[in-house]
Amino acid sequence: MKATAMMQSTFSKTWVVIGLLTLGLSGTITSVNAQASTAPAGTILPDGYTKLPDGLEYKIVSHGTGKRKPDLSDHIELHVMYRIGDSVMFDSRRANNNRVVSIPMAQPKGTGDPAQVIREMVAGDSAIARFPTDSLKKEGRAPVWAKDGDMLIYDIKLVSVLTEKEFKDQEAAVAARQNTIDEAALQDYFKAHGLKPNRTASGLYYSVAKAGTGETIKQGQKIGVNYTGKFLSGKIFDSNTDTAFHHQQLFTLEVGKGRVIRGWDEGLQLLKPGSKATFYIPSSLAYGAHDRQGIPANSILIFDVETVEIPDPAKVDDGIIKAYLAKNNIQATKTASGLYYIITKNGLGETAQPGAKVTVNYTGKTLDGKVFDSNVDVSFNHPQPFTFALGQGQVIKGWDEGVQLLKLGSKATFFIPSGLAYGEQGAGTAIPPNTILAFDVEVTGIDK
Repeated sequence: MKATAMMQSTFSKTWVVIGLLTLGLSGTITSVNAQASTAPAGTILPDGYTKLPDGLEYKIVSHGTGKRKPDLSDHIELHVMYRIGDSVMFDSRRANNNRVVSIPMAQPKGTGDPAQVIREMVAGDSAIARFPTDSLKKEGRAPVWAKDGDMLIYDIKLVSVLTEKEFKDQEAAVAARQNTIDEAALQDYFKAHGLKPNRTASGLYYSVAKAGTGETIKQGQKIGVNYTGKFLSGKIFDSNTDTAFHHQQLFTLEVGKGRVIRGWDEGLQLLKPGSKATFYIPSSLAYGAHDRQGIPANSILIFDVETVEIPDPAKVDDGIIKAYLAKNNIQATKTASGLYYIITKNGLGETAQPGAKVTVNYTGKTLDGKVFDSNVDVSFNHPQPFTFALGQGQVIKGWDEGVQLLKLGSKATFFIPSGLAYGEQGAGTAIPPNTILAFDVEVTGIDK
């Protein structure tokens, strides 16, 4: 499994059902002899189904002991399955290891949405619903193999209906119990291996084998990590340094952005670039009560990590531009954004303002002198003046900023760092990622 998949943030509890409720899909293998009824909405059909206005038909097949139907502010716990004919398309029990799925109660979205049925149930109820696939096919929401006259059959078991407070209290109680279990397991592990790692307030344990240099890694900073992840048993489940896992590229991330498990986001901010450390991560700071690609629910994870500094592209570009200017004896002015410019001919009147339509002639090249575009060089086959609305994001940031420094008739050269040009994406084959650009420009028109 790849690092980009393994390190993603905590698995969402709604993954099993939320898409189904949005699409109006969930059901089961039943003995229903389903055919669409032409009866009007509100009719109770001979086989006990009630028809809803959008054509969805349902009946409660067993009654629970719940006292109220769910409101939109509630959380619900349920099992759900659906099929067309004999083809089971989804079974939440199989997908979620027989555990209930917990989701916020949703407003029905579109025709055939079983949320309509759930709103009519109480905790403990089981319901069967059906909906003609013909209606879904018209909206592109049914499988291509569905035949005319097929019915989508739903089976829904509503386990519980919880208020927001009840849901949060239940989650907190479950988490507290698991935290106690995890803490005991970690202490046993540390004792057995003679370890005395540091502990944070959240319950993360860590030890530093090699201190890095420079400043401690901050939230939002881009950093590289080499890592190996394993369980308390010692079994390795992922690594970007072990060839057995087939992804030996450096794993990069912006720290503290929720793109990795919480234990990583917290732990990395305790280290400096160049550090080597081990994180002992309780399940609440990893993937919690959910299975995750070979990681069982409630797993404590151990990560050996090495942080690798990724230079700030803006600082790298600035150093390159400065060296280029010094080598070529060019005296340029730098703006706060990092743009360098020289005005070789002053124009007349006022400088161009945001919103103005500006017409320019230009030639763009890389710092090695290679020309990649021009509207004055006939070899590029577009020798007409170039007009754009200034400050509207129609051109790269370096242009939007630089042209505002110029007057009608001005000639200038911009030295544009990659972050103000095409950045990490580049622009086709002509402009590779992270390329500094130089533009000779002439303002030939300013239309206010």
